[in-house]
Amino acid sequence: MTAYNRASNDMYSSRVVRIISAQRQIVAGVKYIMEVEIARTTCTKPATDIQHCAFHEEPQMAKHTTCNFVVLNVPWRNRVELLESKCQ
Repeated sequence: MTAYNRASNDMYSSRVVRIISAQRQIVAGVKYIMEVEIARTTCTKPATDIQHCAFHEEPQMAKHTTCNFVVLNVPWRNRVELLESKCQ
């Protein structure tokens, strides 16, 4: 979510509402393939702890979106990378 929010032009941070599906694949690390529903929070960017940010309540501000994320985690290199991000 940090990489998604950094790349987004929205002035508010978004966070995950629910995980629709998730898979993991062992590669040179662990690749996570996730489909999630995200929504806009009331916290403006850059928010440091978005888990404690409330979601917007007004329908015109809420902006719920379904996204597919592919994340690579290589723990022995202390690396987490967003490989793919597709939202609709």
